[in-house]
Amino acid sequence: MAARIIVNLPEGGVVLFGGAPEQGVADAGLHAGATRVEVGALEAAFGALGVVAAAMERAVAALPNRPEDMEVEFGATLSSDGDLWIVGPDASPEFTVRLAWEAD
Repeated sequence: MAARIIVNLPEGGVVLFGGAPEQGVADAGLHAGATRVEVGALEAAFGALGVVAAAMERAVAALPNRPEDMEVEFGATLSSDGDLWIVGPDASPEFTVRLAWEAD
């Protein structure tokens, strides 16, 4: 399966998202049709996780009968433009984010 997005790293390497190496398939096929972005786009996408986590933290803090411990887990992927996309479990997320809170 070909990568959907290729992140160019400053050192000259790349990170491939969306897809996986297949045995017997040349690496060149992994790059076909993929979008290339600079590492700044990846940093911005993952930086958006901080915004999401802060919003969830405010919501948890505002609960009138907040439980001792609380955890939320969701799947995420990167769009072909390098944006963070929170997806449902049926969408085959590329990674899982788990946020947990404990009572103060």
